[in-house]
Amino acid sequence: MGVTIQRWRQCAALALILGSFQVRAATLPAGFSETQFGSNVGTSPTAMAFAPDGRLFVCLQGGQVRVIKNGTLLAVPFVSLSVNSVGERGLLGVAFDPNFSLNQFVYLYYTTSTSPIHNRISRFTANGDVALAGSETVLMDLENLSATNHNGGALHFGPDGKLYAGVGENAVPANAQTLSNRLGKILRINSDGTIPTDNPFFGTATGVNRAIWALGLRNPYTFGFQPGTGRMFINDVGQNAWEEINDGIAGSNYGWSTCEGACLTPNANFRDPLFQYGHGTGSTTGCAIVGAAFYNPPVNQFPASYIGKYFFADLCSGWIRVFDPAAGTASGFAAGIGTPVDLQVGPDGCLYYLAQDNGGQVFRISATAGQPLNISVRSRVGTGTDVLISGFINTGTAAKKVILRALGPSLQQSGVANFLSDPVLELHGADGSLITTNNDWRENTAQQQQDIVANQLAPPSDLESAIVITLQPGTYTAVVKGQGSTPPGVAVLEVYDVDRTSASRLANISGRASVLTGANVLFSGFIVGNNIGAAKVVVRALGPSLVPSGITNPLADPTLEVRDNNGAVVIANNNWQDNPSQAAQISANGLAPASPSESAVATSLVPGTYTVVVAGNGGGTGVGLVEVYNLP
Repeated sequence: MGVTIQRWRQCAALALILGSFQVRAATLPAGFSETQFGSNVGTSPTAMAFAPDGRLFVCLQGGQVRVIKNGTLLAVPFVSLSVNSVGERGLLGVAFDPNFSLNQFVYLYYTTSTSPIHNRISRFTANGDVALAGSETVLMDLENLSATNHNGGALHFGPDGKLYAGVGENAVPANAQTLSNRLGKILRINSDGTIPTDNPFFGTATGVNRAIWALGLRNPYTFGFQPGTGRMFINDVGQNAWEEINDGIAGSNYGWSTCEGACLTPNANFRDPLFQYGHGTGSTTGCAIVGAAFYNPPVNQFPASYIGKYFFADLCSGWIRVFDPAAGTASGFAAGIGTPVDLQVGPDGCLYYLAQDNGGQVFRISATAGQPLNISVRSRVGTGTDVLISGFINTGTAAKKVILRALGPSLQQSGVANFLSDPVLELHGADGSLITTNNDWRENTAQQQQDIVANQLAPPSDLESAIVITLQPGTYTAVVKGQGSTPPGVAVLEVYDVDRTSASRLANISGRASVLTGANVLFSGFIVGNNIGAAKVVVRALGPSLVPSGITNPLADPTLEVRDNNGAVVIANNNWQDNPSQAAQISANGLAPASPSESAVATSLVPGTYTVVVAGNGGGTGVGLVEVYNLP
């Protein structure tokens, strides 16, 4: 990364010698927190990558690849290579084959230890948590090195299944502007090391130089691909003035060394950066851009405003910032990090950063998870035992105030013509005993009515019911039925958490009712909120497994959909085992439905309003149960 970085490393080493071994917590936005992931990985970590199975592989400059599995650093390295680690040389990059689950191929970028010294890309075969002995296959030996800096080292597979590598210009600026060597370039090769014939310079360059995909780069130490779109951003470390985020486009020339940052005199031959920041020691300046992480995870854990954004860090200033590709601007995210070198968005939707201070550490940044704050179940309420039932669990260590409502007449404002005209609400304990009941909400005490009104939960009709109560941790059931001979109709039962500071939460909510067809299917609504992070939930739709509870007409084949506040389907399921990955998560949490025809999904939901729709597959009818579990 240049003389500037070498001096920075000398200062960091001196700080360690003087005893600065304490963990430095990063300064994060409100609602975010961090924890160390695994124990200290070792001296001078350089890069990391998540394997498709969730293990995190961390490269150490001295040649070891450490593995963090299920949050624990394994004692035995994946591999220990003999490398030259002088200056910025060493083990610098790691990537996993797109077909890793089948072939177990792991790719590494490192500096050889024997003369002539050069950088190399090799493939290894994993045998569990270690590399299979003798499995190294050399895919590419790069040009011999003169300087010890500007090695690049990042490796990533693109959406096209090709392996891309960032290579520095070895402190020889002229290397970046020639097709006669591979230094100062982005390279693109097949997974076996051969060169794709559709590379942009395949017909212009010769021999091994046909691997060149883009040129004009000084030290592309990190780059990344956006999941879903495949867009590529290249971070190029500058010399004296600018650090760059470049749009990775085949055949592009990014201008080094004619230009550092955007060309002061526009040049049609060069592609200017999308974003650049200057050198310095402030909250928006630095000396070396590192880390490339698009926030498009398989499950969202951060607020929705982060989706599609790009995280990057600076080695010297110790901050992480967020680039908005749509606006072309960046904003602050984290500060006070001790020499960050890499960023990854994990499969859990959290942001991970790799730092060199304090013996080499990985930290996991997460948003404080939201939780279901209120629930509602809407269904047709008949007579006798054909009632609407909702269960919920108050879990934790403290009592919690809740408000329950049973609505009927006010549903006509939403276009429901066959509403339950006079709903009655009951609350039962875990043993089935009646705790309290209410017919008309104005029959409550004056204080209870005041609580209902103060929380903006006064039912529109005096015939509708409400209960205000403080509940100890435990399991509860609410029942809605018609008063006296009230004819059948549609009703809504709601449970509101009005004590969000309590050391307890609503961990499981459910609703049971007759599921018919058309508008008379089972609807359950819930709100995720209170905090800024996504809530991990399992949603289930049960039918056949209700038979042991005395239900004689269960919904034989329930289906479920989870919809957002715009009505768009977030996730859906018919039979819970259809998706092996989902099924594994559901089973791991002890929530596997008893019948294969029942439905369930495991997902993360960002704060917002959601509706679960339970229907019978093929128009079937019967009693169904919908459940929403809030996982820790």
